[in-house]
Amino acid sequence: MKKTIFSILTVAVLLGACTRNFDDINTNPNNPTRVEPDFLLTNAIFQAMNLYGGEMNRVVFFNYTHHYSGFQGEFQRYTYSVASNNTYWRNTYINCMQPVKQIELTYKDDPSYHNRVAIARIWQAYLLSNTVAIWGGVPMTQALNGEPSVPYDKEQDIYYALLDELKSLAADIDLNGDKFTASADKIYGGDLLKWKKFANTLRLRLAMRISNDAPNGDPEKARAVVAEIYADQQNTIGQTAETAAAKWGTTSDTWSPLYDRAVYNYTANKASIPVLNESLVYHTVPYHDPRITVYAKPAAQGPRIGEYFGQNISYGGGSSYASGQQVNPHTGLKQDDYSQIGERFTRPDAEYVFLSSAEAYFLKAEAALKGWWGTVTDAEALYYQGIDASFAHYGLTAQASAYKNEPGIKWGTETDSTGRSEQFMDWLGICSSYIPANDHFKQIIMQHWLAIPMQGVDAWTLIRRTRVLEFQPQFATYDGDYKYVPQRILYPGEEYQTNPQEVQKAAAWLGGSDDLFTKLWFALPQVKNPYLPY
Repeated sequence: MKKTIFSILTVAVLLGACTRNFDDINTNPNNPTRVEPDFLLTNAIFQAMNLYGGEMNRVVFFNYTHHYSGFQGEFQRYTYSVASNNTYWRNTYINCMQPVKQIELTYKDDPSYHNRVAIARIWQAYLLSNTVAIWGGVPMTQALNGEPSVPYDKEQDIYYALLDELKSLAADIDLNGDKFTASADKIYGGDLLKWKKFANTLRLRLAMRISNDAPNGDPEKARAVVAEIYADQQNTIGQTAETAAAKWGTTSDTWSPLYDRAVYNYTANKASIPVLNESLVYHTVPYHDPRITVYAKPAAQGPRIGEYFGQNISYGGGSSYASGQQVNPHTGLKQDDYSQIGERFTRPDAEYVFLSSAEAYFLKAEAALKGWWGTVTDAEALYYQGIDASFAHYGLTAQASAYKNEPGIKWGTETDSTGRSEQFMDWLGICSSYIPANDHFKQIIMQHWLAIPMQGVDAWTLIRRTRVLEFQPQFATYDGDYKYVPQRILYPGEEYQTNPQEVQKAAAWLGGSDDLFTKLWFALPQVKNPYLPY
């Protein structure tokens, strides 16, 4: 009998989830069908960390965001794995969303759970905001209600609904009311005000996501939403301590997937260990950005020993587009010859950031540049506050002042590349981190991107909606051609088998083929590299 993923009974999934030792969770062993909301929230957070910070990050987002290189494979080479995509979709709805949906369904009519239901809905809104950014139109309004055929919602309608819902939920939190226990709430330890700020700042993120001119967004809706958030800006994220983040554990069933693959099982995975990406090098090293010391380690062997040396996602491909003066620095290298990922991100109990104070400042700076957050002149101060927040998050506060005075980083200044322009470029010489004078938008977006390594969905979405950062295309494709960063992920094959009418309807809304390179509504069209023929 065919079933969609939304009709699968959830309690067994939840009780079997890997949260042992993540911390003690309150459960009622005499009433297993009414799972306590503390357990459900913890599970939802943990599963989201494993999804967005686990295999999906390493296999898909590393090579989509150019922070790190995920080595070779189908998604990594900008093609497609049916089996993996089915898994990502199932994990999204069953493992991540279903627990918090159960909180809403079970406790929505009990006033003693008022805030906990609101927080569960805020977390579901966060998950949906990622889901719509990955696939496009997806099930939202009738998802997870156990129906055999689940309607999809249009991409635009999902954004409008999430913007309205987050406004309502933020306002609905009673700061003197019920809350999750500190041990259950892995993000904010039960702090209700921080959840209110998270909801409002997530709303700001989504408003800026749809802020491009039509047909690539809805700037009027975005501006109206930003105005509402600005009027209540004290209830947005503004301090490092308000960053929405959680940590994995130190036992084998709770530790970081990246630690498990790149450290604990290093020997077995040695040939495909993810490493630093070349793009992150030429956006940091020539600007003397000390964050590179956190993001990666100097190469321990190979031709660039002692340097920050990043692998290109094409693994040296694209040589036919190089001039006669350029020598391919990637020929014959192994993963160990590159800079390994920084220890901060490869610890068993590493953190995963969902929304940071630095990002909040850069979103506000971008809005200010448009004249939506105070005045245009406020953009400069917010830009510097974003850099300060990013440096503070990584324990580099003392080094922020010098960095903010670097040419190209200092507000409105031009990159000083005199006599060293190649340092700001990829090895082929077709992409650059150079910033022209008074290109404030590129400054803000570059700093936003630099502040969110490991946040794969967020960095990929930022790239697609702004199109100002330059990254080399994928030359190591299976068909021997080159491809730019994908625009989306295809709808899962399982949906075409179990929910065909609805998924076909959603595919028709795309305005193009259901493939990796059909642009989503919020995004700008791909900018072609001028050094390449098409």
